[in-house]
Amino acid sequence: MQVEITPERKAARRKLNRSGAVITYEDNHVIGLSKRPGLLSQGGPAGVISLPDLLDYYRREAEGKAGKAYVGIVHRLDRNTSGAMVVAKTSKAAGRLSKLFHDRAKELKKTYLAWVERIPEVAEGELVHRLRREGGVTKLAAPGDDDGRIAKLHYKVVARGKKCARLEIALGTGLPHQIRAQMSDVGHPLWGDKKYGGTPWRRHALHALSLVFPHPVGGELVTVTAPVPADLKELDESRNMRPPV
Repeated sequence: MQVEITPERKAARRKLNRSGAVITYEDNHVIGLSKRPGLLSQGGPAGVISLPDLLDYYRREAEGKAGKAYVGIVHRLDRNTSGAMVVAKTSKAAGRLSKLFHDRAKELKKTYLAWVERIPEVAEGELVHRLRREGGVTKLAAPGDDDGRIAKLHYKVVARGKKCARLEIALGTGLPHQIRAQMSDVGHPLWGDKKYGGTPWRRHALHALSLVFPHPVGGELVTVTAPVPADLKELDESRNMRPPV
């Protein structure tokens, strides 16, 4: 059962919204939210506000907590990736959710929207690579590289435009920069993703559209969705994006 929206919680949510995090689901164990681009999903350098900072302040205001509130970050989005996240409110929930993400549980479903350069010739398919991290960048692992990890995703072209396509992507794994690296390798870097060969823009055009997970206490499936933000809607318009016929 979701929490009661008291006047204190409502006021705290308004402040949180202005800071770039919009709560779409909350009960006594977890918070589901939509994160804006530019907001760190984990703690960062001193003086830089992050999602844990905002949620700590939100919980203290909404629940009248005198001390620091528990905020369990169990997965992350890149700073400039917008979209759906789940955060634990208790250590018990954090432990169980962390295991789901670590084990890549089959009940865990992550769906993204990605705006890529050029239109893929194959409208729908699966990509499988072996990836490794090097100096903060994800690269294809050399044959026989034991440090490489298998990365899988399924993509579908859902809109086409001027030298650009919007893809719906279902992740089979969840490695750092996986979508960015895999799409770049097949000749379709994300729009704005300079690190992986994309045309410069405000940010890399990637949005976590939805996240489905089994509740860490009740076990029922919870769906967290995040609306497409204004900058990506503008990209759609500027590229004259249209659904495929």
